[in-house]
Amino acid sequence: MTFRLPATLTIDSSVLVKALVPPLRRKEDDIYKQQMQLHAKALQIFEDVVRKNIAMCIPSVVLIEVGAVVSRMTNDEWLAKEAVEKVRTHAIQILYDYDLLEPTILTAIQTKASGFDNLILSCAISTGCAVISDDSRLHEIATEYGQESYLLRELA
Repeated sequence: MTFRLPATLTIDSSVLVKALVPPLRRKEDDIYKQQMQLHAKALQIFEDVVRKNIAMCIPSVVLIEVGAVVSRMTNDEWLAKEAVEKVRTHAIQILYDYDLLEPTILTAIQTKASGFDNLILSCAISTGCAVISDDSRLHEIATEYGQESYLLRELA
């Protein structure tokens, strides 16, 4: 893969989960191939975070979302806890709700988006990071708001 990303990113849980959990689909069809491509892209990004080629700044809610989604996907509490710890260990900065409350309220009023999307956006703005997500709605909101944003599935 040849895509280049900024040195600092706010990474959405949609990317982190795809990096940390390979596709669980058994049937090796076109859907599986697409899922594997997304997994490979997300894993490359996370490996760049681990190697410190990319600095990851996240809101604390990403840890909660990663834990919940990995647990739901795998039905394995241990894997979910491990995924959360990997993300926590490699984040250069974790912003907590009290750090983001006021800016998130303002972005929520302006964007009219979900609370989670506004937390991601506010974190990116507060830390000067670009956003990366595989959630097209979040990417669209960030872009419309004037924030640098990347959609995982569009990376070449």
